[in-house]
Amino acid sequence: MKSIMIENKKIKLLIFFIICLFILPAAVNAESQKVIFNHLDGIGDDYGPGDYHYPGNHIFQNKGNLFDLKSLTIFELENDYKFRFSFSKLTDPWGAKYEFSLPLIEIYIDNQSGGSNQLFHSGANVSFSNDFYWNDFLKISGWWVRVFKPDSKKEVSFNINELSLAAPNSMENLSLTKDGNDLYLRFPKTEINSLKNSKIIVLIGSFDPFGYDHFRSLSKSRDYWQIYSANEIPISKAPRVLDILVPGGRNQKEILRGEMPELPYLKVAPKIAVPEKTIVDYLMPINKFSITILLAYISILVFVIYKFNYKR
Repeated sequence: MKSIMIENKKIKLLIFFIICLFILPAAVNAESQKVIFNHLDGIGDDYGPGDYHYPGNHIFQNKGNLFDLKSLTIFELENDYKFRFSFSKLTDPWGAKYEFSLPLIEIYIDNQSGGSNQLFHSGANVSFSNDFYWNDFLKISGWWVRVFKPDSKKEVSFNINELSLAAPNSMENLSLTKDGNDLYLRFPKTEINSLKNSKIIVLIGSFDPFGYDHFRSLSKSRDYWQIYSANEIPISKAPRVLDILVPGGRNQKEILRGEMPELPYLKVAPKIAVPEKTIVDYLMPINKFSITILLAYISILVFVIYKFNYKR
C-alpha cells in the first residue's frame, strides 16, 4: 500500500512537470522589452523661451499645456523600438487619424559616424552643437509619421499613411497609437540604426498644415492662429519651438533665448543590470518541435506507468 502511495506521488509530480513544460513555451515566446532611455521634463513649460502665448482661437484657449511634453521613454524589443511620449494634455479638435491634432513632434538621432549638423526641415528655427551630427530624423503629427536620412530628398521616405493604403496588413510592427495623454510609436529596428549610445534631440511645435515646415508661425501681435511672441528677437530668427526635452541641470528659457538657439542633446546610455538566467533563458534555444517530441515521450511514459500501477 505504501509503495502504491509513493508511486502515485511520483506520477503527480511527473504530471506537474509536464504542465510546466506546456506553460514554458508560452513564456519563452512572450514578448519582452527593456527600457533603454527614460527622461522626465519640466511640467507646464510649453512656452518656448518663456514668453510665448497660445493663439487666440477657442481650440487653444482655457485648455492648458496642450504642447507640454512631460517625459520620453524608449523601449527596446527584440526587433522593434517603442517610444512613449507622455504629454500633459492631448486634444483632437480636428479629428486627426491618430486622435491628436495640435502637437508636432520632431526627433533628431545621432547614432553613427557622419551625418548632418543642420536641420532637415528648417521650420523650427534652431541649431545644433558642433558635436551633434544626426543620422535619422523622425517627424510626427496626428496624421502621419515620417522618417528621413540626411541625404533624403525633401520628401517622405517612410510614411505610415502611404503604407496603410498600399498594404494594410503590414501595419503590425509599425504603429502610432494614443492612450490617454500618451503616444506610442513603434517601428522596426531596420528603419534606423541602433539607439544604444546614441544622442537625441526632441522638440515640440504647434502643428499647422499650412505653416513653414508644418510649424505654426509667430506674431508680434495677438492673433487667432499665430503664436504671440513678446520678445524682441526678429520673427524670422526666433525659434518656433514650444517645448524641448531638457537635459538635467539646464533651463529651457535660457536654452531657447536668442536667435537660432543651439539645442543640447541627451544621451541614450542605459545602465540596466543584466538579470540572472532563469530556466526560460536556458530553454530559449530549444525549438517547438523538440519540445513537442519531449512532451509526447513523457506523456507515453506516464500512460505506461499508470497502466502498470493500475494492473498491480
